[in-house]
Amino acid sequence: MNSNSEEPIDEAGVSRRSLFLRTGAAAIGTAALAGVAGCGDTTPVSESGGGSGGKGLLGDPTAGGPVDSAGIPLARRDYPVTLPRFQDPVSASAKPETGGVLKIYNYADYVNPDVLKAFGKQEGVEVKVTTFDNLDEAFSKLSTAGQEYDIIFSTPDQLSKLVGRKLLQPLNPDLIGNLQKNIWDEIQNPFYDVDSRYSVPYTVYTTGVGWRNDKVTIDPANLENGWDVMWDTTSQRGKVQLLDDKREALGMAMLHEGQPNINTESQAFVNSALAGLDTMDSKMRPKVQISAYETLPAGRITLAQLWSGDLLSGAINYMPKGTPASVMSYWYQSEGGPVFNDIITIAAASTKPVIAHRFLNYMMQPDVAYENFVGYTGYQQPQKSLNAAKLFDDGILPKGLSKAVVTQDAYAAGNGFLTLTGEGEQIWDKAWSKFRAG
Repeated sequence: MNSNSEEPIDEAGVSRRSLFLRTGAAAIGTAALAGVAGCGDTTPVSESGGGSGGKGLLGDPTAGGPVDSAGIPLARRDYPVTLPRFQDPVSASAKPETGGVLKIYNYADYVNPDVLKAFGKQEGVEVKVTTFDNLDEAFSKLSTAGQEYDIIFSTPDQLSKLVGRKLLQPLNPDLIGNLQKNIWDEIQNPFYDVDSRYSVPYTVYTTGVGWRNDKVTIDPANLENGWDVMWDTTSQRGKVQLLDDKREALGMAMLHEGQPNINTESQAFVNSALAGLDTMDSKMRPKVQISAYETLPAGRITLAQLWSGDLLSGAINYMPKGTPASVMSYWYQSEGGPVFNDIITIAAASTKPVIAHRFLNYMMQPDVAYENFVGYTGYQQPQKSLNAAKLFDDGILPKGLSKAVVTQDAYAAGNGFLTLTGEGEQIWDKAWSKFRAG
């Protein structure tokens, strides 16, 4: 699919994560953020009496946490960031807008079309989705005058940049009651957006190893270091797939080496990870791609680094006729393994802010989240009501894929890729370029 295209909401598609990285998502350059530092509301929360627990505010480089060269506080689990409000949220008493079009800006095929149709019918609006391939592209278009959307799907590491450019509007918690009612407690008030001023969580997912258990007999769970399977299963040489993403691939090499800080900006650690990937390449000859959601079920590859949502999407949507989903297996590093979430926000330029709030609230309904997850994307929402065990007991998902469903404990113990400084980004970029160049 072409980026920035108006997509009919009922068009079948492929993995959100796959299209997200088709052109290689990278952090937005420091130069693009010039002028963001020092913008508005720079009083630390501890002095403002906000009571949120956030340690830093956007544009406050003195708050004590990591800050990039553009003055952007970089949120960490031990350094939660409270983002400033540049305008008041829409009133809870405001009437929903009638008719017209609700414009959504999103990764391709990342919401069940039936879910969108149902919302449009419920609210009496037409729902249109414009897609992008990566977040650089999205940020560039959003920064261009005249680009007006209502809903923007994004990731936590991009949130402060969007807020700093005044591209988002703050949320009214009174209009999104399903956040506290239905979403895991630990993500209702996330470290990257204290008090959920601008975002609600959409999906959670891990990065691990998927394999065809009818072709690969080694279970990573039985190894002292489960990541070893990506280096040592030489019988699968040429049938292995590595994610075409610098943070994922180099981060996996770090975890394989026992380096838990996958957000390190140490030249030595990044170089060591690069050497590890070079060793893997010489032994396993992996395909560096983003299509394991389809190639693994088909058996064209037999072992892959991939996202849990892509594995479940493959099991749900891409199994060849006559091949049971039970041939698919998944392993994830339970302590300190990669775990993430995506977010939904409301654009500052939205002409339907009330309907937009209603959309966020709608997407957090348990029945909607379930239909979206099991019925289409393979990516789950962090819903309190989701009974993962029941999905397997009822045969909705094969029992061998139970670890691909993210639990609250896994999310809390996980290790997410966070925003790097400009200098750190260059170190990772250089290493990845060397690896891809061979």
